[in-house]
Amino acid sequence: MKYLPLEITFLSLFINIFGYELSSNRIKILDSTINSLMDLAKLKTVGLIITNSNKTIYQNIYGETDKINTKSIFALGSVSKSFTALALLHLNISLDKTLDKFDLKDYINEEDSKEITVSELLNHSSGLDSFSSRRISKRGNFSYSNYGYALLGKIIEKESKKSYHEYLNETIFKPLNMINSYAKYHSDIIDSYDFLLGIRTKYPNLKTEIGNGFYIPAGYISSSIEDMGNYLRFYLNKSEENQKYFKKMTNNNLPISYNINYGMGMIIEKKNGKIKYYHEGIITSFLSRLVIYPELDVGIFIVTNTRDSICPGLGTEFFNNIENFLIFDSLNAIDNSSFFYYHFTYDILFLFIITPPLIYLIITVYRKIKARKYFWFKGIKGKIFFGVDLFILIIAPISLIIIFYTADKNFTKKIEMTRDYQIAIFTTSSILFLTFLIKLGYVFLYNYLSAKYDLGSNKIIEEPDVDYLGIQ
Repeated sequence: MKYLPLEITFLSLFINIFGYELSSNRIKILDSTINSLMDLAKLKTVGLIITNSNKTIYQNIYGETDKINTKSIFALGSVSKSFTALALLHLNISLDKTLDKFDLKDYINEEDSKEITVSELLNHSSGLDSFSSRRISKRGNFSYSNYGYALLGKIIEKESKKSYHEYLNETIFKPLNMINSYAKYHSDIIDSYDFLLGIRTKYPNLKTEIGNGFYIPAGYISSSIEDMGNYLRFYLNKSEENQKYFKKMTNNNLPISYNINYGMGMIIEKKNGKIKYYHEGIITSFLSRLVIYPELDVGIFIVTNTRDSICPGLGTEFFNNIENFLIFDSLNAIDNSSFFYYHFTYDILFLFIITPPLIYLIITVYRKIKARKYFWFKGIKGKIFFGVDLFILIIAPISLIIIFYTADKNFTKKIEMTRDYQIAIFTTSSILFLTFLIKLGYVFLYNYLSAKYDLGSNKIIEEPDVDYLGIQ
């Protein structure tokens, strides 16, 4: 049997009796800890709120405090799933209903819709793929599906006869006074960052990433630190109405791994002998974590506008440390050597990938300038040269791009969430395409000049190289 450290046991008992509080000295240590860990984890801005069932205990913004405050809007990632689950429970529909009852034929095939239930979408046991309607596992087993939660958003719209944003605004945002929260793309979402070849850069594609809004119920609700405090207090509040929803969200558990279960939009786990309910959010340029300890009457929400897709563990380590600190657990050092290792390895791989086509481009340009003649289309050899170039420089890269973006939705999503992969594909393809265009342009130029000046097939286009000082 594993025993808790004596100081943790004592402090947990103290919290149970007197309630969770942060002394001014502990706040100073917290601020210093977050600032130092942010540097190690390469994070730009962090927002934190700690609350009990009655009031905010502490909230702060770290990093870009000149631009961002507790009312600024962050994207929540998969923390959005808890909102979707709560909104659906508000509809009071039977969770055992199969999907064919909701007219979802545009989103899922008829056979699956007659088998999969609302409950299975809520606890990820539908067997649906993460980003498509394809079935990848048996029903009843845990298989995380963003697509399933997107379908729940469509059910909410069809049953409520309102848009997803309108319904959440009516049932959750307004009642909880969440005035800076949106279930749609909002232009005031703060700037966010990812890493491009190891360099933190502003992420430009959030609006495109959200797209037509289909996946908003699964991962693209946005909110502020202050609003999330109101949201946490809803779950911590002991009123019968609030607890009715919270119990439904956390009682229908499906095992994920040892000591960890998934309810409906909430993960359930024991930590230091205490039950915690939580969900994490991960999208391309935002990370978040919502945590509720009902026994301690404390809720924590932490979010950052920075994500490193090549080395995502740093953000998770950062969140773990802050949560551990706040519930009086030990801190673990953040080893950011993995950041340099992974990015250095990727940068070397990137150079290795683009070097051959780049060398071929340089050789092509040099040979055209030097030889001033062409081989394409001239006899069997020329036709073979043209066919090989056409395949290597045009057909192969286009085919690979098509495969990357159509073969598997999960693989496609990984590419879309990692700009390093995108720039490798784009750079390599661009070099190959440019090489083909240079060769093609040269052929047309040669033919044009040959016809105009009667150069003949073995004559040169330009004058012989001459030293303009008069020396041959």
